[in-house]
Amino acid sequence: MDWQGIAAVITALGVIVLGWFQYNQQTKNKETDARLKQREEEDREKRKLLKIAANDIMRELHRLLIKTDAQRAYIVQPHPLDRAKFISIEYEVFSEGMVEIARKVHRMPISSVAGFVSELSSRDFILWHSQADVKDGRARAIMHSIGTEKMASMRMMDGSLWLGNIVLDFDSHQQLEAVYLKEKMGEAANVVKYILPEIEE
Repeated sequence: MDWQGIAAVITALGVIVLGWFQYNQQTKNKETDARLKQREEEDREKRKLLKIAANDIMRELHRLLIKTDAQRAYIVQPHPLDRAKFISIEYEVFSEGMVEIARKVHRMPISSVAGFVSELSSRDFILWHSQADVKDGRARAIMHSIGTEKMASMRMMDGSLWLGNIVLDFDSHQQLEAVYLKEKMGEAANVVKYILPEIEE
């Protein structure tokens, strides 16, 4: 075989190899595009479900605020759930003129309010009739700074896993009926705990 024949064979092989690489790359690009598209669709669906859950939670808190004549209704959540290190408030509704608490309780180390968190996580229902009833000094200081005199808490559990607490704040003039609060907060907790999104780290 002469040089021209060898060159033609090499050129033909090069075209075949190049074609195979291009085909292979196009296939990989299509697979990558398909995976990206699927991930985008999953993220879009997840955001949609989170928005629906958030709306349902806020509606339930607002309903509870009205039924109990509370000044503020919110959810204290530990995170991460499997090894709780912080508490945060992401869902809150309050009466006109009240100070927001969510900004004060965001990624707050549990160790800084250990006594308060211990009560929240270990008792189904708690009613504090005054700030003096709250044993944890920092929690008491936060109550004072937002004008809360009385509080009620309902724990939410999934089996043995603590999901968080629905908390209601009241001023000093309000008379609190423990049985009624426990009933209404329990109803809300039974709705919220099944749709409450985990706080993402």
